[in-house]
Amino acid sequence: MRSLKAGVCAMAYIESQIFYEQNMLSIRLYISALTLFFLVLVIAYRGLGILEAIVVTCAVLYLILDVRTELKELKSELSMLQDLEQHVSKLLSLNS
Repeated sequence: MRSLKAGVCAMAYIESQIFYEQNMLSIRLYISALTLFFLVLVIAYRGLGILEAIVVTCAVLYLILDVRTELKELKSELSMLQDLEQHVSKLLSLNS
């Protein structure tokens, strides 16, 4: 019974992670679309000034840094999963 509860908790965690990743992707796409829309409107009506350039640059830098941080986290999770896979394969080879 305990393993069943652990499996249910693991599935709930995986589902929440997938939901979180989908939300983050939609937020990033929304910020990108707003930045592009803002840039096009500013260039079309007034030309690109210092304030507009700062706003666009900050939005792009934020997206780059945010994605970079997430990629580092995913890389560390991947290395942990690879280590876990090696340990499990060692245990299975000892058990056989």
